[in-house]
Amino acid sequence: MNQLNRLDKFNGILTYLLFILSFWYVTWTLSGTSVDGTLLDGIRNQWYFTNQTNTLVVIVSVLYWSRFEDKGWFKYLAQIVLVNIVITATGYHFILAPETVDFYGHLSHTIVPIVYVIFYFTAVRAHLKLSQFWILIIYPMMYLALALIFGTWPLGQYPYGFIDVDANGLGNVLRFTLLFMLPGYTLLALLFTLAKIQLEKRVFSKDVDSK
Repeated sequence: MNQLNRLDKFNGILTYLLFILSFWYVTWTLSGTSVDGTLLDGIRNQWYFTNQTNTLVVIVSVLYWSRFEDKGWFKYLAQIVLVNIVITATGYHFILAPETVDFYGHLSHTIVPIVYVIFYFTAVRAHLKLSQFWILIIYPMMYLALALIFGTWPLGQYPYGFIDVDANGLGNVLRFTLLFMLPGYTLLALLFTLAKIQLEKRVFSKDVDSK
């Protein structure tokens, strides 16, 4: 049995686990109970980058189950979500850095990100060209632009403290996001793309050799 076939059962279990964890978080959030609120509060909270990303994780796992992984566009979506979920995890733990994190926080910012990274590098078998890595930062940059344009709508506050223009000033927000976060996550997108290319080459060559 070749290496790719040996991974099939593991990937099936992993995809199921990923779906359960991300779907649990998304429904928990949408219900509004995570903030002791209503369904309307839960819908508003989809404005958070974290919640959007976890919703995309649900979509990716369902699409993978539905055999859409061979579609040309799937590789773009899967790797965009990879970068998003890593931004979610690192931004939460290292930039926002809350003193205490409950299970709800860990589910979306720690557990789902870890499972998704493993899922991406083992289950997704297509990759972007190295020259396409820049595509991966379009979503977070669009999110930043829209968050600054809409300001405190619809949450009544900026979604994240480090982009709070009222508290920090627009200049400080732009310096932090464009001179610190953007280069860092652009480099991360490049490294992920390169790592996936090299991994796929190794797996493919081993699979050919085993036949």
